[in-house]
Amino acid sequence: MFAKMINLTLYQLGWLSCVLGAGQGFPRSGALVALVLVGVHLLLATERVAELRLMVAAGLLGALVDGAQQALGVVTFKVEPGWPLWLPAWILVVWIQFATLFRFALHWLAGRYWLAAFFGLLGGPFAYWSGVQLGAAQFGDNLLFSVLSLALVWALVVPLLVWLSSRFKPRTGRYRGLA
Repeated sequence: MFAKMINLTLYQLGWLSCVLGAGQGFPRSGALVALVLVGVHLLLATERVAELRLMVAAGLLGALVDGAQQALGVVTFKVEPGWPLWLPAWILVVWIQFATLFRFALHWLAGRYWLAAFFGLLGGPFAYWSGVQLGAAQFGDNLLFSVLSLALVWALVVPLLVWLSSRFKPRTGRYRGLA
């Protein structure tokens, strides 16, 4: 239980670092802090290879999903002037961080794909809504379309990540020296 609380705390601190960093004009700093927290997660994790595989998969999925959402005008992410990529680094770091939850704090979703879909349906748009409120992003011109699109996408993404997590290592994640 303590490991799950640490995991959730690392994620929340990283998410806040990324979103607040972007919202306040320091997206690289926020992403760097979050990457350090991912590093702490990896140092503590007993099965680093499984964690890294899921992080890479989530990062690639995030680039595809949020890249498409941004291209369709569903959401626009705040970036630094002169940033050369189609998505800001902090978005990819948030996706990588999100992957750290599936074998720890979100392990209760393992094998419960309908519940995972429901969790994504509600949680995905809420996370983006929070990011918009903190100044890190903007919804497209049609708010209803944006929210419904995010809900649909996240109702698919979360079960997919649950499934991937079970393929890489089906057991609950453990931290060294913690229960």
